[in-house]
This record gives sequence, structure tokens and C-alpha cells, in this order.
Amino acid sequence: MVEQIIMRIGSQASNNFDFEHIVPEPGKTFNEQVRSCIEQLAAFTDPKKEGRYYVARQTFFISAKDRKEYDRRSAFIREELALLCGQLQPATSIVAQCPDRGSEVVLELICTKAQDNKTITYKTFEGLPYTLVDHGSFKELHAAGMMGEPGDSITEAAEKAFEAGLRILQAEDLSIHHIIRQWNYIENIAFVDRESGSHQNYQDFNDVRSAYYEKGDFRNGYPAATGIGMNTGGVIINFVALSESDHVRVRPIQNPGQIDAHRYSANVLQGDKSVKCTPKFERAKVISFNSSHYFYVSGTASILGEKTMYPGDVEKQTITTIENIFRLFSRENQDQLGIHFDVSQIRFSHLRVYVKHQDDIPLVRKICQERLNSSSSLFLESDVCREELLVEIEGVFTVHHS
Repeated sequence: MVEQIIMRIGSQASNNFDFEHIVPEPGKTFNEQVRSCIEQLAAFTDPKKEGRYYVARQTFFISAKDRKEYDRRSAFIREELALLCGQLQPATSIVAQCPDRGSEVVLELICTKAQDNKTITYKTFEGLPYTLVDHGSFKELHAAGMMGEPGDSITEAAEKAFEAGLRILQAEDLSIHHIIRQWNYIENIAFVDRESGSHQNYQDFNDVRSAYYEKGDFRNGYPAATGIGMNTGGVIINFVALSESDHVRVRPIQNPGQIDAHRYSANVLQGDKSVKCTPKFERAKVISFNSSHYFYVSGTASILGEKTMYPGDVEKQTITTIENIFRLFSRENQDQLGIHFDVSQIRFSHLRVYVKHQDDIPLVRKICQERLNSSSSLFLESDVCREELLVEIEGVFTVHHS
């Protein structure tokens, strides 16, 4: 499988590629920061390096106040990537979520090491780069950057993003139900347009997602997913899909303290439409391969049952969110999965923490450092799917059994 690595401007590559604790250099322009990231990316992926890493997916998180600035900055990033990589690039997305103060750009990499029994191929389909990791008995597809066009409504942008994703899946003989992990970035996610009939952006996206998910059987549960806001860009979708294999087992994980999002009542769905579709995702997924179990924790917030807890209190919301994450791995859930481990010893290989207000990031970071053990953490300023939610956390970790 893959591991996640954070690259930030100003970092110095070590032999272990330990980038997660590097503080960005202040005072640089956006273009200079991007070039710094690209230079480090070139050093990181140097084919002459022993034990080479390959990038399966890369995500640039950038500050952008409007679509015009987003498009201009995205074009510059893609120009710099083309100079480095040419036409064959890994799956790439550019998301308008402002990094923690001190930087206007941060680059997150999902990487995989070269091995004799694994083939990494960079492909394109209709101009979109994606990555195929062939493990022999199954294949892993990383797709990113599916989106609409400037001027599209949320519904139109979501439909175009899903259509692009479907075509990439079909090109690799996969279907939508093969998606195990999905990221859904939605412009002004909690915004409700009262003038056009009280449509909420997230609800409009959910209605589109439900229509497309009807094309799959999802016998192993819906994907683990994150639905999160961004400043601009309409809708962007990234995902990881796995082919079926006798060597791989995929299972959903329910949270005993939360109602499954796809079973929410109409009480918490926004908008005035008579039919409103629920968010189709699982609270977490576990992918078991040989003696390793890969846990994908979906975007998690301060919700118990289906009710938002502690509106306006970022400290209590963060603590409740973390408690929700640990509830996923209760003794009862471990017994059902047949996978047993000490929850207190979980070490996340990566966490993403979305915080609504930039000023709250220091407090949220402090709580996360005290209560979550993680190799790397990325903090981003972002709206969350409900107006009263102030923080959302997602993560990934692995349990190995001998």
C-alpha cells in the first residue's frame, strides 16, 4: 500500500524523508514557495536514490481568495510540474484550503516504495493524470483533480467530476464501488442559497453523489470519505480504488456513538427539497492484505448520534472529535473485525486537521498533539459541512500482525 508524507517549503530532505516537522520559510512569494516545493519534489523522487519512493498522488493546498487567483496560481503550479515531470505525472490536485500561517502553499505526497512485486505506472485519460499501482494480485488506482469548470453550479461541477472519475475507473476495468477512500472538496460547503430555494452546497453535492453511487453495488460498504469546504474551485474529487482480489479484504467500520451518515434523518439534511439524499460514506474502512491492516478514518467531527455537540466551543469539539475516532476501535468493533490491538498505541502515519478559523489552529494543534500519536499532521483552514462545526479530523494508520 502507500504511506503519506508532508512536504513544506523550506524543508531539508533527510535520509528518512522526515518533512513533517519543518517550519516553512516566511517572507517568500507564492511563486517562490511553489518552486521550493518543486525543487524538493525533484530531490525526493531522484531516480538515482537508493530505496526510491514513487509519488502515487500529490495535493497542493494553496491560499486563493477567488477563482481568478486560484486559476492563475494553479496554472503556475502545473507549468512548474510539467518542467519537472513532463506529461507523465502522478495523480495531482490543487485545493484552495489555506495552510497554517507562514505559508501560502503546502505539498502533501502519498508515496509508495519501489519493490520487485510492484509496478507503478503514470497514465493520463482525457488530460487527467492518474496513477496505477499493480501489486500482481490486485491493482490500486489513485485519481485526483476531477472537477468542473468556472461558472458551474455545485451540481454541475459535481456531475462533471463524477463523470471524469467514472471514465478513469472504466479505463482500468473498475467500477465506482471499487472506491475505498474518497475526498470531496466543495466550495463554501455549508452555504445555503436562500434566494434559489434554500439549496445548500453540501446537500446539492450529496444528491449528485447518491445518484452516481446507485451505479455500484457497494457490497463492502461505501467509501471512507471526507466532505470538506474550500474557498473556491467548485467541486474537486480525489479517490483511491482497489480491484477485487482473494488476497484483499475490504470492510466498513461503524461508530457506536454516531449514526451512520448514510442513515441520517431528514432533520439534519439542509435545504427545502422534498427528497434530500444522505451523505454516502462509512465512518472508516479497513483494508486487510496478508498480515497488515490499513485503517482509513473518514473526516470526523463533533457529532454524537446525528447531533452537533458544543457549537461555538472549538476545544470541546476537538476533544469530542478525537473521542469519536477512538470509538471506531472499541473492543466490540475489534472483536467483529477479528483484529485486536491496543488503541492507546495507535500511531497515525498521517492526520489532516481542518479548522474553520485560522486563529483556532494553535489550540487545536495542542489538543491533537496531547491526545493523538501521529508521524505527521497537516493543519488547514477550511469550512466544515455544518455551519456550527469548527473542526474535522481524518487519518490513516496500519496494524501489522505477525
